[in-house]
Amino acid sequence: MSDQQQWQSVAKPAEGEAVCFDLKARVRLSNGEQADISEQGFLICHQGQYRAWKNSCPHAGAPLDWMPGQFFSEDGQQLVCHVHFAHFDPLTGDCLSGPCQQKGLSPVKFIESGNMIQVPVSTHLVDTD
Repeated sequence: MSDQQQWQSVAKPAEGEAVCFDLKARVRLSNGEQADISEQGFLICHQGQYRAWKNSCPHAGAPLDWMPGQFFSEDGQQLVCHVHFAHFDPLTGDCLSGPCQQKGLSPVKFIESGNMIQVPVSTHLVDTD
């Protein structure tokens, strides 16, 4: 683990389930000032593999889940934005269909550690331009 990065532990989700976690981010505004914002991330288990994503649809920035932690399609094979029904590959984050205009989900780094997974407390500085 990087000594500059702070990490938080989240429980490993069961197959086909998700665990949500909070992220803090610092953004640089168009006027050059910086502001701190809160975001949400989610960790999934799909086909025995873990992936972590920011909970933000690339189409309109809305959270994907229609109820807390509900990200998967009915058949459990895709992640779905429940606002405009964009579909994403759970393992790659690639847009499969819908109004996501071929933009994928934003990944979040994670480290497996026993029965827990470590995810960052914060994300890097992001420009809003």
